[in-house]
Amino acid sequence: MKFLTGFLGGLIGFVLIAAPAKADAVITECDRLAAHPEDPQKVTPGVHQNDIDYPKAIAACEQALQANPRDPRARYQLARVLFYTNQNERAVAEMKLAADAGHIQAQYIFATFIARNRPFAPTDICLAEQYWRQAATAGRQAARVQYVRFTLQKRFDGCATVASDAELRSFVDGIAKDSKSVYENLFVEDFNEGLKARPSEAARASWQRCRNSLGLTADEPWRVRRFGDTEAMTNALTALILSGEKTITATTPWAYGRDPERRPYEGAYAVLLNGNGEPAGVLRTTSIYTKPFNQVTAEDSRYEGKPVRPLEAWQKVHRDFFNRTLAPIGKAWSESMPVTLEKFEVVCR
Repeated sequence: MKFLTGFLGGLIGFVLIAAPAKADAVITECDRLAAHPEDPQKVTPGVHQNDIDYPKAIAACEQALQANPRDPRARYQLARVLFYTNQNERAVAEMKLAADAGHIQAQYIFATFIARNRPFAPTDICLAEQYWRQAATAGRQAARVQYVRFTLQKRFDGCATVASDAELRSFVDGIAKDSKSVYENLFVEDFNEGLKARPSEAARASWQRCRNSLGLTADEPWRVRRFGDTEAMTNALTALILSGEKTITATTPWAYGRDPERRPYEGAYAVLLNGNGEPAGVLRTTSIYTKPFNQVTAEDSRYEGKPVRPLEAWQKVHRDFFNRTLAPIGKAWSESMPVTLEKFEVVCR
C-alpha cells in the first residue's frame, strides 16, 4: 500500500470520468467561464484554473444562481472559483450545497476539503466517507480511489455506516474497468491485495461491538487471529481458549519478521476466528516474553490446554508445528530458535 501515497497527488489530477453533455442542457456564461475540464457533469469543454477570469466567472455564476437557485452545476462552479480566490468560508459552504444537491464533482471535492483539513471545512472524517461514497457510487474514478484507499488505511473504522465488502469490490472493479494509465493499474493491484487481507464484515462487526462494550476509542488497533494450521486444529484450539483452558500461545519472530503488523505486543486486541473464519471472541494480550526453544519450561507450558501442558508434550507438538509452518520461508525448528510466549485473556465473546 506504500505506492498509494506516492502517486495519489498525480492521480487526482486526471483520473476522472468524463460524461457527455446532455443535448438539451442550457449552457450559461458560468459554464463557459468556470466549468472544470474534468467535471463529469460539465456541459462545456471547461477552463483550466490558470485561464479563468475570476471576477467575470464569479459574477456569471452568481447571476446563473439568481436565475436558477437550484442549479447544482452552477453552484459547484461558483464554489470552485471562490476556492481559487481564497474565499474559503463561502467556497466550502457553496460546495456543500452543490454536493447535497447531487453534483458528483462537488461531492468528491467537498469530501476532499474535509480529508485535507481545509479552512472552514468540517473535521469529521465520517462526513468525507459519506460524500466520497456517493461520488464513488456515481462512478467518479478519483472518489473510488480515495474511498478504497481510506478504507484500507482504516480511516473509516469509527464511522457508523461504511461501504460493504461487495461495494468495495465494485469500486475496485470500476477503477480497473475505467483505468487509463499504468498508475491506476498499480492502484488496482495494491487494492486487490489489500482487500484480500481485509477482515471480514463479521469480524469487523464483532470488534466494533466489543470495542464499544470496553469503552475503547474508534482508532484502537486490532487484527484477526486464527490459531492452528488446519481447520480441525483451529476449532480445537478455539474451544480451549474460550473455555479458559488455554491462555498462552507460542510463535516465533521468524514467522512474522516480514509482516510487522503480526508482531504481538502487550495490550493488543485480536478477533479470534474459528476454523470457518467466523469470529468467536476477542482476545487481549496480557504479557509477552521471548526465549530459546530449549529454555521453555513447565512453568510456561502449564498455561496450555491440558493435553499439551506436560513439557515433553509441548515440545513435541511445537517442534512439529514449527517445522510445518516455517518450511515455506526456508527455515526449520531448532533447539535454540527464538520462541515468543504470549499470554492472553478473552475479553468479549
